[in-house]
Amino acid sequence: ELIVAGLATDYCVKNTVLDALKLGYQVTVAEDGIKAVDVSPGDGKAAVAGMTEAGALFTSTQKILGTL
Repeated sequence: ELIVAGLATDYCVKNTVLDALKLGYQVTVAEDGIKAVDVSPGDGKAAVAGMTEAGALFTSTQKILGTL
């Protein structure tokens, strides 16, 4: 299981999440721990939609830290 946070939702985060899902990992994204570059308006939203469609789960860092 992987928990992902970071910058460039529409680049680094998206590619990390999609690669991990392809490798069979369960992936949870800390939605309040990511930020899109949005070179084109909407890139971040499209990245989140693509990750969700691929099987990523989204939650808050507070919920993640509460489960440790």
